[in-house]
Amino acid sequence: MLKPKSIIKHREAKKLFEVLIKELEIDSNLSDRTLMIVDNLTLLEQLKQQHLQDIKARGVVELFKNGSQEIYRENKSVDKILKIVEQQRKLQAELKLTPASDRKVSGIVDPDDDFDKF
Repeated sequence: MLKPKSIIKHREAKKLFEVLIKELEIDSNLSDRTLMIVDNLTLLEQLKQQHLQDIKARGVVELFKNGSQEIYRENKSVDKILKIVEQQRKLQAELKLTPASDRKVSGIVDPDDDFDKF
């Protein structure tokens, strides 16, 4: 049984690791290369969870003080989460684990369909 790297402590990241490994085993697509991508996805999930905790603690906007100036600015964790999610989506696509690459969806397409003739 494979386990996430010791640096992965967050419960959600560990759960993602287990789900990804199970999906790759179903497709017989588990290799050193795909395991490296799974490790990266898991680490990104842990970082995303840390940023979510930061947003819960400080909010979406934060009060920023610079001397006598006080302004509200966006919490930088919001932008970082968006970037992490996009990177995770790219890595999932590499593993062919996105809805568009789902084996159920691709199995429905009939190769003998006459659509190309139109």
